[in-house]
Amino acid sequence: MNKNFALLFSFSLLIMAGCSESDQAYNEVNDSELIKASAEINRQNFDDFPFHDVPEWRYDVAEYQGPYSESGEYYQEQNIIAPAALRNTVPIGQGDWLVAELYTRTEKPIVLDYIDVVPDPINAKNQVLKISTPDHTDGVVLRSKNPLPPKYRISLKIGFANYGNETKLNGYNDGTESAEPWRALSSVGHNGFYWLAILDSPPKPHNNIWIHHHRKFVIDSWNRKDFNHTVNVIALDGKSETHQAFGKKFISYVDGGWQKISDVPVDYYLPDEWYTVTFTRTALYYEYAIEGRFKNAGQTIYTDRIDYRKNCIYHYNQTPEELVPDCIDNRQQVFSGKNFTAWPSGSAYPEYFMFGEPHINYYEGSVLVDDITFEVL
Repeated sequence: MNKNFALLFSFSLLIMAGCSESDQAYNEVNDSELIKASAEINRQNFDDFPFHDVPEWRYDVAEYQGPYSESGEYYQEQNIIAPAALRNTVPIGQGDWLVAELYTRTEKPIVLDYIDVVPDPINAKNQVLKISTPDHTDGVVLRSKNPLPPKYRISLKIGFANYGNETKLNGYNDGTESAEPWRALSSVGHNGFYWLAILDSPPKPHNNIWIHHHRKFVIDSWNRKDFNHTVNVIALDGKSETHQAFGKKFISYVDGGWQKISDVPVDYYLPDEWYTVTFTRTALYYEYAIEGRFKNAGQTIYTDRIDYRKNCIYHYNQTPEELVPDCIDNRQQVFSGKNFTAWPSGSAYPEYFMFGEPHINYYEGSVLVDDITFEVL
């Protein structure tokens, strides 16, 4: 694959004015131009080279995306300033529905170091996408370009992950990697990636705390001491207290049911296997399925559904009318003299899917993806 991209740098001058997260989400989800499906079914299988009209890299201006974004009030109070970095938004394939969001602190980045088409390890005649974050300060996610419709299904193959292991370095380069400036901690104890997640804001690489405050539903892997190659299935409990660093508490799928406990794995993935992940939203529930060969259960399918209204899954409502009174949460966080209400009446939150590695202060490695399908139900 030719990697001789001549990429020029350009400045991006627009920084969003500060506003409450709920106001921003409400404005976005009610923009009818954004809520559209170009086709009943969209597919991307990487049989053809998918990167068309690759844009120039642009300087990161720490665009405001709520109080936990890099320019947000949470970091303003700590006098933390975003380091120099570059971003890119790359259209993927045809149909104008799938994009890759890239972030790096590398001075002269090459797009194919972060997203590339490579042979399938199992079938050399098949091409797949390789997502890579060579440094822990890189971030790469694939996401829906537009907010998702009221009912939809997403499916993809994901596997051959190389995000952490049982060694002391846990997949990192030299062991000195730090989560700074966003957290004054080492990064090495934590590595992983997102198999699939549903967010309430446009997914982009951010500090890990931002991601924690915008998740609705998550399938991910968190490689850490005594927990290697985990598969975690989590819905976020919208009625729980909001922790500044960790966001909402978990409703984890464990032992065949949903339990309000910490991040306990449903099983463990094998590094040289493909897995098929499916996520469905209907008018009543979220449903997930993961099929493949696991460490504990062998070849199997883990699947279940959860009533998002009954369980008050965090920010499940795409419109104000969907929000049931029991889920309203008027508790506030205050930063720089501004109030941020957790889940007010009249609020609404779009949905986007994403997968990859979104943290710009943690996680280093690579993972393969293929056969992405998005269907409007």
